[in-house]
Amino acid sequence: MAKIINGKEIAEKFRNQIKERAIEIKKRGIEPHIALINTGDDPASKIYIAGKEKLAASVGISSTVHKFSNDTEENEIAELIEKLNGDEKTHAILLQSPLPRHLQFRRLVDLIHPSKDVDGLTTLNQGKLFTGEPTVAPCTPLGVLHLLHTVHENIAGLHAVVLGRSSIVGKPLAQLLLNANCTVTLLHSYSKDPPDICKTADLLISAVGKPLFIGSEFVKPGATVIDVGISRIDGSKKIVGDVDFEEVSRVAGAITPVPNGVGPMTIAYLMHNTLGLVV
Repeated sequence: MAKIINGKEIAEKFRNQIKERAIEIKKRGIEPHIALINTGDDPASKIYIAGKEKLAASVGISSTVHKFSNDTEENEIAELIEKLNGDEKTHAILLQSPLPRHLQFRRLVDLIHPSKDVDGLTTLNQGKLFTGEPTVAPCTPLGVLHLLHTVHENIAGLHAVVLGRSSIVGKPLAQLLLNANCTVTLLHSYSKDPPDICKTADLLISAVGKPLFIGSEFVKPGATVIDVGISRIDGSKKIVGDVDFEEVSRVAGAITPVPNGVGPMTIAYLMHNTLGLVV
C-alpha cells in the first residue's frame, strides 16, 4: 500500500510556522490583513470563504469579507478593488471564484494591484512566474509542491505529468515544476493516450475535476500521486477526487487522500502569501 500524504497534518505544522511569522510582523507594529471578495450565492464559495476567514484569525491575520449579491454589476466590484488597492492597511486581496456568469473573472482579477495579488493570478504575476522572475505564485500549486517535497527531498530530474491546464492550477504548477528542474508533461482534454503517458510519470498530479478518473492503469508502480480534484458523486454528500484512491493506493508509492490532501495546503499558502505581501 502507498504512503498516505496527510495534507491536514502537514498543513497544521506549516500553519504553526505562519503563526510565528505573523507574530514577528506584528512586533513591527503591522497588522497583516487580507480582503476576501465573495460574489453570488455559490454554496461552496461561502464555505471556502468562511474557512479562509477562520484560518486567518487562527494564525494572527485579520480579514474582511466583502459580500456581493448574484446580480452585482462589474463596476461595483471594480470600485471596491480600486479602493482596496489604495488602502495601506490591506495587504492582500482575494477574488473568490467562480463568479456569476455575467461577470468576467480575468478582467476583475487584473484590476487587483500585483503587489496585493495573494493568489498570483493577475496577468503580470503569472507572466513573471513563466519568465522566472520573483513573484507570488498561486496557492494550490505551491501546496502541491510542498506535499511533493515531504516525499522527495529533491525532485530535480523526475518526470512530472500534470493533468489539467487551468491558469489557477495546471499551468502555474507545470512552471513551478520546471523551475524545480523536473521534466514536465502537461496533459489536457485533447491529449492522446493519457494513461500511457501518465504511466511514465514519477510524479502524477491530477487537476481535471473528473471524479475517480485516474485508475491504476494511469499509474507507474511506486509513483507519487497528488489529487487536486474534488467532487461530489451522484448528488450525495460523499466527496471524492480525480483519483480512485482505493485502487491507485495499491500501485502508487505515495498518494494524497481527498479530502485532507491538497485542500488544507491551499488555504495555508493563502496565509503564507498574505504575509509575503506585507512590506
